[in-house]
Amino acid sequence: MMIDVMRTIQPTNIASDGPATAGDPTEQIIADYRATTVAMKCAMSERLVRLGISMAQLNILYTLHRSGEMSMSRLADVLNVSLSSATGLVDRMEERGFIERTRVPEDRRVVLVRIAEAGEHVLEENDAQTDELMRNVLTRLDRTQLPIIAGAMADFRASLEAAVGAAPWDRHGESTPAPRSR
Repeated sequence: MMIDVMRTIQPTNIASDGPATAGDPTEQIIADYRATTVAMKCAMSERLVRLGISMAQLNILYTLHRSGEMSMSRLADVLNVSLSSATGLVDRMEERGFIERTRVPEDRRVVLVRIAEAGEHVLEENDAQTDELMRNVLTRLDRTQLPIIAGAMADFRASLEAAVGAAPWDRHGESTPAPRSR
């Protein structure tokens, strides 16, 4: 079904702010995106088990990789978890050598965390496995579909960046704390 849809859709830069109309593929795209996301998360969970790391720990590694060294309190804010929850995760990750903690000499109450070489290795391995999965998926498609998909993905990414005001996955950007639910 996805292949037939992809053969008929051409990438476009036209944006629509109005409601979906008859023949508008918006709802099908949303449904397919959700289903794809679930399938990717399931595949990722299996890979993480092989890597010996949890999704929460992977999130911490990517946060530190993207933003660099930060205080424990800042990390907890960015992750939208309590300081004690962040500390528990970081304890287990430090034991495995994925991250390092240091205290600020001027204020020993402040604990800084940064990704360690072993943590960088986990990210590299996860990215390599994700890339391999994507290559496997893409080889199952007709080669003539790939330029169409590439154009649509580039447009989708640009639209996402415009909607959120920046590229949230930009390694050099600064993480913004998630709003805490009360």
